[in-house]
Amino acid sequence: MRLIKRNERHMNVATRGFYRCAMVSKYFTFLAFILFSVIPAQAALSPEGKPNQGDSYLQYKDYNCIVCHKEMEDESLTPPVDKWMKSVHREVGVRCADCHGGNPADEDMAMDEEAGFKGAPEPKDIPALCAKCHSDAKLMRSYNQRADQYMLYSGSVHGRRLEAGNENAPSCVSCHGAHRILRIKDPDSSVSRRAIPVTCGNCHSKQKIFEKIGKPWNQLSLYKKSKHYKLFAEGDLLTPTCVDCHGNHSILPATSERTRTVCFNCHSQQAEYYKASPHWKIYKKEGEPICLDCHNSHDILHPTADKFTGDEDNDCAGCHDEGSDAYTSAKKIQRSVNLATALVKRADMLLTGFKEGAHGGFEISGLEERLLKVEDNLKELLALTHKININEVSITSKNIVKAAQGITAEVESMLSELKVRRLGLVIGWVVFLGFTVVLWQKSKSLEWRD
Repeated sequence: MRLIKRNERHMNVATRGFYRCAMVSKYFTFLAFILFSVIPAQAALSPEGKPNQGDSYLQYKDYNCIVCHKEMEDESLTPPVDKWMKSVHREVGVRCADCHGGNPADEDMAMDEEAGFKGAPEPKDIPALCAKCHSDAKLMRSYNQRADQYMLYSGSVHGRRLEAGNENAPSCVSCHGAHRILRIKDPDSSVSRRAIPVTCGNCHSKQKIFEKIGKPWNQLSLYKKSKHYKLFAEGDLLTPTCVDCHGNHSILPATSERTRTVCFNCHSQQAEYYKASPHWKIYKKEGEPICLDCHNSHDILHPTADKFTGDEDNDCAGCHDEGSDAYTSAKKIQRSVNLATALVKRADMLLTGFKEGAHGGFEISGLEERLLKVEDNLKELLALTHKININEVSITSKNIVKAAQGITAEVESMLSELKVRRLGLVIGWVVFLGFTVVLWQKSKSLEWRD
């Protein structure tokens, strides 16, 4: 009995302990609920107990420019603040007075000329205004930005035209915007990689402006027909756009040597062969022919061997009369290229068709590697045509033809073997079915006798 009572006493103590723990747990749970309910509410309050404005303009209540323009709700005066609120300048602390002057802390002095108020700057003054910060190497270093844009722009076509008083010449804000200035990597930026053609085209498609200075205005429409734009529109953002050929701040005239030879930067193999050709020697003396004389500048299409005998101005016939030695050489190069191209295409078509139709049973990885090598050699041949050396083109073409014919012969041999295999399979099935029928008839005759 004593043992039972002792056990009951221990159980009561344990029960009371468990009950106390449960009460404490509930107490802390309730306390945590209160705390986590109050803390977010407090976080949403400013030190004065007012709602935290976050990205609201009210956080700039002591900055009269922002508050005044925002509360005006004016169609022309309020949007600049709305745009600035979304800009990278706001993020890094650049505010109205940094560009427009004035004293934003004093409502009476906010637009006072004695406080340095400038208002909206004249277009010709904008580059120097932006350069106040963007030419400060020490300041720009803290943002990992270049500090030579103003110097480059000043020597560019755009900068020189603006300096000369051309009111249509673009300044910094023409491309980057005036108030909603975004980072280059921001996809919504007017100077993001994807937006460049449209941004440049906004000005360069204005017919009235460019007619006055005797310049074309169809660059964007031509570019959209090109091989470059096709790749660009498909998402290949490494494909050249306006700034890759013309530059971004240091835009030089289209007639400058840097612009005319800019193709060399990407097409280095073609450039190497071109510099070993008669064309290069003539170019150094007369300034032509260069890449764009044959391939155009904006509407660059995928070239074919038809250019060697075509009748367009940018084909060989545009410079060389039919029957001339140069034209005869072009025809020979064309024949070599066409033969090699046709045989490589045939080898590729046969091997691809065989791979899809054979459904295994043949080792073709070696042939696929050989075909890839031949296709690379064909690209080399097309680049080699820029050297205008018939002997080298002929030798390279013959090697490609030989390799392509070898691949074709092996594929045709495998096709013949595949036919034999399939014929053997058909014969095997016929024999099997015939033997099955004979056995079936034999079994039936035995059943009839029984």
